Amino acid sequence: MSFAIEMKDCDENMTGKKVPLPEITSYDQLPLVLTVQDVARVLKLGVGMVYELLRSGELPSRRIGARGQFRVTRSDLIRYIEGESFAG
Repeated sequence: MSFAIEMKDCDENMTGKKVPLPEITSYDQLPLVLTVQDVARVLKLGVGMVYELLRSGELPSRRIGARGQFRVTRSDLIRYIEGESFAG
């Protein structure tokens, strides 16, 4: 499946410098694991709305690290976009 996602013009890398984000035109170009901000860009939603989706379980996530930061796998995001149910 092919699609176009508008991403912000740039993002900060680990050094804090602004770097351009590539245009994503297929699922294969998504990273294997996405941050909340990445998911917000892909879904064109606010970060707060993404947190609501994660906390409700509507969009599955994992908590990573000592601070328990949310991460979403590419496969879970694709299933969510395509409308598949995550109900057990």
